[in-house]
Order: sequence, then structure tokens, then C-alpha cells
Amino acid sequence: GAMLWVSDPRWPQWVWPFASAIDTELPSASEKVHLMLKYKAAWVPVNAGPNDQCFEEYPTESIEEWHRKRGLFIE
Repeated sequence: GAMLWVSDPRWPQWVWPFASAIDTELPSASEKVHLMLKYKAAWVPVNAGPNDQCFEEYPTESIEEWHRKRGLFIE
């Protein structure tokens, strides 16, 4: 199975679906965010690209802030 959504206790009022759970066509990602790296197995490589961001846990920036900064937020 695959996870359908994610939540963060810092923003308990929100639940975010994973892109893989959305049937609507989405644009190609120009960057990726690798998070919760603190908890990955030591033998798992992080294949981060030059535009990617990496975080040991959740970043301080909210998902909404991330989308707004990139002009991807829809009201």
C-alpha cells in the first residue's frame, strides 16, 4: 500500500494528500524535498538533486508557505 496523506502536529488543523493520491494531472517537479532523513536506514542513499532540499525532520516552513513562495498555492 501507499500512504495517502501526511499531517504535522505544528499545524493540526491541516491534512495534506500525497501527490500520488491525486488523479488530476500535476506539473513536473522542478525540485524535491527529502525530509525525515534522521529516521532513514543507514544503507538508504539520498539521491538529492542540485535544486533539492534535505531535512533531518520536518522543515520549519509549512507546506502552504512552500507552495506560496513558488506561486503554486491555489485559494
